[in-house]
Amino acid sequence: MALPRREYLRHNPFGSSAAVGAVVLGSLGAILGDDVSEGMTLSLHATGTVMAHLWGATFAVGGVLKLYGLYWGRSTMEIPGLWLMSAGYAFYGITVVTGLGIGGLAAGILATVLAVGCLFKVRSIMRRARIVVRQNDAEAE
Repeated sequence: MALPRREYLRHNPFGSSAAVGAVVLGSLGAILGDDVSEGMTLSLHATGTVMAHLWGATFAVGGVLKLYGLYWGRSTMEIPGLWLMSAGYAFYGITVVTGLGIGGLAAGILATVLAVGCLFKVRSIMRRARIVVRQNDAEAE
């Protein structure tokens, strides 16, 4: 039985929050460039602005796809969103630690954990999809 859309926030607060964070942080990166993060500025040097704009746009799109997939029951949209979010969080974590060193460790660890969480969610969705396909195949026989 499908949940009403408003119930997805209550039943998936972490996934929704991670996606909203990706949209907000990604939008800031797309608008501000490398000024969004001192670690990004320091680690990317001359290419920082272009990379930050691209990262931000991609990251924000990932968050939007994740939210769309979650709230409208479209795992075919949620999975690419999670992949983009995972890449965005990983990139942010790497640039913060590279640019700030020990000073960026906390943000880098948090971003890395979010990246890994996105990958685990993709794995979970794919596993569930395989189970459903097997059940449908068994019922069709």
